[in-house]
Amino acid sequence: MVCLLALATMPATILASPAHASGSGGDGGCTDSGNTVSCGTGVSGVPGTGSGTGGGSAPTTGGATTVSTPACPNFVLYSTVFPGSEGGPPPAGVTSPGTWYVNLCATGNAITQGLGVAWFATGQAPTVPPPDPAVVGAQAASELRLPSPSLTLSPSTKGYANLAEWYWIAPSTWHRFTTSAQACNAGGCVTATASAAPAYVTWSTGDGSTVTCNGPGTAYNPALGASGQSTNCSHTYTTTSAGQPTPDGNPNDAAFPITATVTWTVAWSGPDGSAGALPSLTTSASTSLVVAQIESVNK
Repeated sequence: MVCLLALATMPATILASPAHASGSGGDGGCTDSGNTVSCGTGVSGVPGTGSGTGGGSAPTTGGATTVSTPACPNFVLYSTVFPGSEGGPPPAGVTSPGTWYVNLCATGNAITQGLGVAWFATGQAPTVPPPDPAVVGAQAASELRLPSPSLTLSPSTKGYANLAEWYWIAPSTWHRFTTSAQACNAGGCVTATASAAPAYVTWSTGDGSTVTCNGPGTAYNPALGASGQSTNCSHTYTTTSAGQPTPDGNPNDAAFPITATVTWTVAWSGPDGSAGALPSLTTSASTSLVVAQIESVNK
């Protein structure tokens, strides 16, 4: 590990727009319109993204997001779908009396919907299955509010070529976040939980390199000697930031753009031990660093 010598100053923390996660649960609920189930967790905050761009805006507050999830198969009376028609006589060999039903999960026009038509004897009308726990788990995952990383560098305001730059994010956010959702229909209620755990951080250093760290990184302690501490999350710039973008037009302020992206592994769990993996989420934040050349003077 390259020592930071006396050039390492007190670290400067770059705060991304805040976001917070409630532990688990929420005050959202589900409604059943008869054909579909609508549910949401009601947890406030900012959802992470699956696109890699992260959730870096301020937390939202208020009501839950509501989605409609069909319960399939979903049979209703034929006369409800096609008013004025009972569907004709029963097919040969079936129990009579009975009624024609249409499965609303068969989509399209009246002809293709006919593929979802079935005869049920009186008293044996089809039942609606309870919501799929995997669907409810995915809904819970969509309500996860994950924190954007809080970036810290050392040296803080100015780095130096050929001197290791330490990277880390606030360790207080490096833990699992969980939320739950419940969906109900005529077949019953299902509760599923989604959780996201931080897996690793990818740092784009601005000079064409990337650094992947399997944890939040280690904070540099200026009160300790450089030989008494180390990190597995650092980068050594071999050139200065001259010629890089500058925020004010002053070439002396040219800086490398730095982005940290946290990748979260996501999973759901439902009743009776059911569980599964879901697509990962990411959150990110950015800052910049001026990198100068260390000048030596001969006496």
